[in-house]
Amino acid sequence: MNEEELWLYSLCKNNGVAITDIQIRRLSAFKSLLLDWNKKINLVSRKNEENIWRGHISLSVSLLFKLNFRPRMRILDLGTGGGFPGIPLAIMLPECSFLLLDSTQKKVTAVQSMADSLELSNVRSAWGRAEDLQNKPEYYHTFDAVVVRSVSNLTNLLNWGLPFLKQFKGENIHSEKVTVAVPSLITFKGSEIEEEEQSAKNAYPNIILKDIPLIFRGSECFDNLDKKLIVAHLN
Repeated sequence: MNEEELWLYSLCKNNGVAITDIQIRRLSAFKSLLLDWNKKINLVSRKNEENIWRGHISLSVSLLFKLNFRPRMRILDLGTGGGFPGIPLAIMLPECSFLLLDSTQKKVTAVQSMADSLELSNVRSAWGRAEDLQNKPEYYHTFDAVVVRSVSNLTNLLNWGLPFLKQFKGENIHSEKVTVAVPSLITFKGSEIEEEEQSAKNAYPNIILKDIPLIFRGSECFDNLDKKLIVAHLN
């Protein structure tokens, strides 16, 4: 393993997440593919390319330090962009299926090509706006979880993501510190989002929001110490 790979291997081990050599190699291959595609289309900021391993790939994996996903879950990556967090999660969760959704066709082409090159049989992609696809029979109320980066305020994320979620209370996602009911929408947010959360509760009076600080063993190596996960589900 190179230095980056060894660092991620140790990070996962220290946080109780098993990662195999094959998964490490696939994550490294994903980084290489992403850099190649980024020369053609803007998937990640070119100023941030040096931070892909920690700021994008490892940050995506860090979600698993806080949440456990049961096998055979169907997970939607809403607004996947360059494949985050969907592709790293698909590599780490081979027994779950993923749909990577984005409104930019070039990005969808790129992430599907990368998934195919990585031989990720648990990944499909779709092009379109969430508002246009959320009511289609193949997507409406069919997902166990929606994962989304903080691309907008929380109320918008709920407007876009909730119609994709199944309408029943299934088993729980368990973690060492929290238990989160599913189906759920999971997003990364900053620490100061009280107004966003109140607006979301006003728009969705039955919503339950759980804040999970994204602090773990080794998190001091990231530039995201003020970040947390928000897990939302309807009561």
